[in-house]
Amino acid sequence: MQIVLVEDNPLMQQLFMIFLRGHGFDVTVAATGAAALTAPISLPALFLIDLRLPDCNGFELLKQLRARPELRYCPAIALSGLGESDRQEAFAAGFDRFLTKPTDLDELLLTIAELLGGVSQR
Repeated sequence: MQIVLVEDNPLMQQLFMIFLRGHGFDVTVAATGAAALTAPISLPALFLIDLRLPDCNGFELLKQLRARPELRYCPAIALSGLGESDRQEAFAAGFDRFLTKPTDLDELLLTIAELLGGVSQR
């Protein structure tokens, strides 16, 4: 399973990448929305998207990704450093789940497993 991590903070990128790869996921990292839109994405895939990116917001990025027929039903998790204030807008934009930063990694793993129907990579 490929996870496309869209996060501009290098420390957060490394943290998520090491954690997720350690649990058997193939992780593709994009630091901007533009990079995410040009990244090679193999299906099945899951998106983990920071809502505040240097070139766009995660709400608009998800809309652009989901406009592609092959990505229309890929699950997506919103990440927000602003806390609960983004929750409503994230769900309205089509995100399947919402997590705040700093993110509890156990909660992240449970959320991913839930979205994948309880399937764990390990």
